[in-house]
Amino acid sequence: MHTDTALTQPKTKRQRAILSLIAARPVRSQDELAMLLETQGYEVTQATISRDIKELGLMKVPLKGGIGGQFKYVEPSSGGPMFSSRLHRVVAELVLGVRGSVNQIVLRTPPGSAMMVAGAIDSAGWAEVLGTLGGDDTVLVIIEKPEDLPKIVQRFDDMRAETE
Repeated sequence: MHTDTALTQPKTKRQRAILSLIAARPVRSQDELAMLLETQGYEVTQATISRDIKELGLMKVPLKGGIGGQFKYVEPSSGGPMFSSRLHRVVAELVLGVRGSVNQIVLRTPPGSAMMVAGAIDSAGWAEVLGTLGGDDTVLVIIEKPEDLPKIVQRFDDMRAETE
């Protein structure tokens, strides 16, 4: 007979193992994470890894001094300043520049980071934001009312300023 505790215990152990692995070394991909977990005796699928990453709130951030746009997984609360939200952390760590015009804001990011920033903005659910488009190193944020532009640009600048 399976109980909820019996079903969640392996998941909890596996997720603790994931946090331990990413704290011990840079883990660059889901495939690498799956391989590392398998060496520890966990049987995992890509879907399981993906779910665990989402549930743990892990983020991919550029490697310090990384060449060729390499990234690693990190725990949202690991080291550094405390952030009030995922969006705050993503903007503080990845947005290099903010410019606005009429009802559009352009955010510059390191190569390969724009989709993560766009996703964080969309997930934040700001009422003023109609939507985002994320390319490789640029995010286009469309806001509903041009009169909200200064306020939204200031929000992004404030999030960036706290880590500069």
